[in-house]
Amino acid sequence: MSSLKVPNGLPGLLFYTCVASIAMTLGCGGSDFSTLKTSQGRGRVGVLLASHGDIDDLSELESYIKTAFQNNVGIPLPGWIRGPITEPAYRLSVNTVRKQYEQIGPTKYRDKAKMQADAVTAALARLGIKGKAYFGANFTFPSISDALDQMRNDGVDQILVFNKGGQFSYASSGENMDDVLKYLNDHPDWDVEAIGRFEYSEDERFREVMASAIERDLNTNFAGVPADQVCVLIASHGLPKWLTDKGDPAIRQMRRTFHWLEAKFSGYRLYHGFLNDDFIPGGKWVKPDAKAVAEQMRADGCVNVLMDGRLSFTNHHRATLYDLNLVARDVLEAKNQGSAESRSSKVILAPNFDTDPAYAQLMAELSSEALARSGDVVVLKERGKAALKDGSISTPGNFADDFKRFVWPLQ
Repeated sequence: MSSLKVPNGLPGLLFYTCVASIAMTLGCGGSDFSTLKTSQGRGRVGVLLASHGDIDDLSELESYIKTAFQNNVGIPLPGWIRGPITEPAYRLSVNTVRKQYEQIGPTKYRDKAKMQADAVTAALARLGIKGKAYFGANFTFPSISDALDQMRNDGVDQILVFNKGGQFSYASSGENMDDVLKYLNDHPDWDVEAIGRFEYSEDERFREVMASAIERDLNTNFAGVPADQVCVLIASHGLPKWLTDKGDPAIRQMRRTFHWLEAKFSGYRLYHGFLNDDFIPGGKWVKPDAKAVAEQMRADGCVNVLMDGRLSFTNHHRATLYDLNLVARDVLEAKNQGSAESRSSKVILAPNFDTDPAYAQLMAELSSEALARSGDVVVLKERGKAALKDGSISTPGNFADDFKRFVWPLQ
């Protein structure tokens, strides 16, 4: 690292902005289904459950970081400058990220995502939908293009795109959909219909599925403990502040759902913090982060704690396994300063949705609605027509007017 030279002046400012932004790379009404099923006999459906992805082996780390740095729209730099500084940016971040993976071991994110897709496939069949769910990632394998290759081989002619987190962000759902658009524009001979779902965390059914899972975990781990003696830390994916200033609605959506859960579990003490990849100084991220919230919880006397990451991670990820299960846990379980006596804390990391049948059923229902173009959807491609232009969904600032319905004061 000592051999790395940082330029002065404007180039230096761009360099620091770029490196700080690499954090982002590692990180978003009921219907009559008997009626909807009658409109779904035109072909085979492919449901893409997409995310940035995660890795299991350190041999994947270099490709993962560099691919993410070059492609993540959350980085406020034009593409032309990313290439020349990808290598130094990687060198500045790799040791920190490697140490995190060394502590948590394989995340099994990829395996769990594939199992989740299988569960959604089974739920689609129960609704009478002829199709299959696939997993694809922006920054690692299987890539979104890998998933689309498989869909094409399987004879899919209707594609539905969902981010594995419930919120819309330009840097998550937007990137997922734009990777799909790039593929479709690169393969104009594949005449499919493609529909993307912006978000589903505003859907009451998602909130009820999440609440049921939390209630189950509370009953399993804290049976007999009075509710006012149990604290719940809801942790969700953070974003750089510049992106929220551009109108990105994800943080507002997370907070709205948190406040809904707070009212649902009014007898318990609920807290909300963000899992920010802000280990490189310089980037301004939304606050408070999960560690700061854990410190507040400790000050508030929380000793029975359930930590939950399902609000924006439907499978456990490095963010939940390191920032939440290690960093926040260390704060909550720390010995009292100046005393050898340890607090008798019980801190539980909740399981994730993975193959949860209620979550799989929800995704199948949302898929059924999307096929009928119902819900918060965008048509990415019509049959017989060209797909939307690459970058049209992930460009910060687009759809800002559409997202005004998500307004919630940032606190």
